[in-house]
Amino acid sequence: MEIDEEERLQEEVQAKDVEEKIEQPIKKLKTSADISTGSEWVQLGTDEQAGNKDEVSKDVSAPVWEVKRPSFTTVAKRAAFISTSRDPSYGVTIPDYRKPELTEINGAMPHRMSYNDIRNNALKLKEGKDTASDFIRWTDRFITAGKEKIDLRKKEQISKESDGQLKQLIADMEKSQQQFITARDKFASSPTNKSEFEAFIKQANSFHANVPDVGPHFGVNNPVQENAHMHVETVSEPQPDTSAMGDAKDDKSPSQPKLTRRLSIMSSQVRRMSIGRISAFPYTSEGKLITTDGSTVSLDDLPKEDREAIEKHKKKTVNGYDPDFKFGKADGKDTGNSQDALLRK
Repeated sequence: MEIDEEERLQEEVQAKDVEEKIEQPIKKLKTSADISTGSEWVQLGTDEQAGNKDEVSKDVSAPVWEVKRPSFTTVAKRAAFISTSRDPSYGVTIPDYRKPELTEINGAMPHRMSYNDIRNNALKLKEGKDTASDFIRWTDRFITAGKEKIDLRKKEQISKESDGQLKQLIADMEKSQQQFITARDKFASSPTNKSEFEAFIKQANSFHANVPDVGPHFGVNNPVQENAHMHVETVSEPQPDTSAMGDAKDDKSPSQPKLTRRLSIMSSQVRRMSIGRISAFPYTSEGKLITTDGSTVSLDDLPKEDREAIEKHKKKTVNGYDPDFKFGKADGKDTGNSQDALLRK
């Protein structure tokens, strides 16, 4: 073959490669300035478009929605900051909700169901892969968790009527709840309407029960990425009092409460999602589940129903998890809330 002919064929191959690259979904990496806002550009298409170059180049009529990942809403941020500041176990106080300075405490608002999974499941409705009933069913889990969390805060308010901070928290939670329901119902009725899709994504990304607090970013939230991120609570269960039983001469003290671990309200709803709605659950290289506060937990330590539900989903080993993560500050210095410190709480 002559040299000119070889060069011509090479140019054709290169041109084809360029065309294929142009048509691929585009994702802009986050900068440090985007950490607290959750801002990210994504070009949305079908699963086939993301996975098969040849089909993309042939199907030029396939609709593609270019959407910017929405920032967290004001009510979502304020609710998360208030909730975190009110709970001493976090070891973090955010005095100014308008200027939380999350980068200074290595903080982020971790999703329980990731933005990536919310977006992809919403696209299934738009693409006809899910029915409206399918969409309503999985989003109902958000609504159920949200209502339960609001009810708990209202019970807390009964004894704290003068607590202005708690009133603000409840108001923000209720507003987020209603905005989510409204956006959800409108998108379910008009799944091919891009504006309704964007409105739903905005409210789902900021739903109060799904991003209810602040947790460590680098070392924990950042490497977990698109995977489900569970919040695990440590609860105290009273044990039967045996001090009055047996020989009166025995010096028996009351039984100490039993400490158990369980998934929090929204995390319990996420683990109930159907197989395929969740990308994966994040684990350490030792096989322990990575939680939103940075601690890890063995599935054997969770209630049977939680353990069995989680085990049905995919597993993802997160090599970037850092057990020596930093979170929060005290007197202007990092507190060093590592995995070991959290487990001692």
